[in-house]
Amino acid sequence: MPSLRARFVNRLLRTTTKGLWRPGLDIVEVRRHTARMEARLVRRPPTIATESVDAGGVPATWFGPAERAHTGTLLYLHGGAWCLHLPRIYARFAALLSNLTGMRVLLPAYRLAPEHPFPAGIDDCFAAYRWLLDQGCRQRPFALAGDSAGGSLSLVTLMRARDALLPLPDSAALLSPSTDLTMSAPSARYNAQLDPMFSPAAQDLLPEVYCPGQDRRNPLLSPLFGNWNGLPSLLFHAGSTEMLLDDSVRAHDRATQAGVPAEIEVYVGLPHVWHVFAWLPEAHLATRQVADFILQTSVRRHG
Repeated sequence: MPSLRARFVNRLLRTTTKGLWRPGLDIVEVRRHTARMEARLVRRPPTIATESVDAGGVPATWFGPAERAHTGTLLYLHGGAWCLHLPRIYARFAALLSNLTGMRVLLPAYRLAPEHPFPAGIDDCFAAYRWLLDQGCRQRPFALAGDSAGGSLSLVTLMRARDALLPLPDSAALLSPSTDLTMSAPSARYNAQLDPMFSPAAQDLLPEVYCPGQDRRNPLLSPLFGNWNGLPSLLFHAGSTEMLLDDSVRAHDRATQAGVPAEIEVYVGLPHVWHVFAWLPEAHLATRQVADFILQTSVRRHG
């Protein structure tokens, strides 16, 4: 059973966010809503060294002092339905991951739809990845992580890097990832009422904002339908009541069928990307698990 705090967050999301998704919704309204919520959730910036950089033409921020790069590098691709960025929330989360892993974390500000529709976002993420390789990060522990839309972008980046014969990271952690923009996952239906954050209307709104007129089975949009061979160790996290639950379950199945070392953890009754709700005990547990997974896979690769 979810904690009392998690149940409160579920009620809060159901009251403030689930009803937001409706046909014809203006994305500007969504951005205003999320900005107001972010301002309530994060009052102060993280107390960690930061550095703004140009990562292959993509604005990005390092979290953690430069010497942490000797321990390793984590590329984090934020979520936000390909059209939102919550810089305060993700700054706090990137700082936490840096502190837990001892690694330096790079958070790119990739271009967002609808101003910059597909493939701008995936191109920016791949450019930041290549920039990190050019900096020599693969000579030390190197991991990739992302949540929601950032989980999709992480998987797409891995598949593009493999196809380009580039070095791959030691591992990748995918937190409530979107892997199927066709919305064919059974959980999109059986969790439609249970999910405290999303409603079926979001399935129509978001792809039309991000990739209008595109074939949604394209693996660059729906990595579930891509080639999973040769990917590094993967960790999937999902909540049991998420509409996107089966995006993780089916992706985990595809990975294991391709011989990729993969783990999945389904947390009972937790909302979409609960990791960023810092006051939840389940967020502490899940984020610690992500950090441990990254460190353990790095140890196996680098000794």
